[in-house]
Amino acid sequence: MSTLTGIDIRYPIGGLFTALGLLIGGYGIATAGDAAVYARLDGLNVNLWWGIVMLAFGLLCLGLARRSEATPTVRPSGESAEGRAIEQSETRRGLERNP
Repeated sequence: MSTLTGIDIRYPIGGLFTALGLLIGGYGIATAGDAAVYARLDGLNVNLWWGIVMLAFGLLCLGLARRSEATPTVRPSGESAEGRAIEQSETRRGLERNP
């Protein structure tokens, strides 16, 4: 999920959804006592619920981006049978020099 520059797209998306979730959820909390605002929705505080959903999604994106930094995506070629076979083939052909 990284681009060539190494910036994971989940960071800005997660930050955006986290900030919007906090804003919308905060507005839902601030207007929770006003029944006239939510009269057409049968009293359902939609701002609070969507704020919670957006906050959870943003935190999930940020957590996944953080977790992907901790796990390396590139393994040394000697760790797999295919990698060792390719290394030996390149060495025999003279494409790779071993120190």
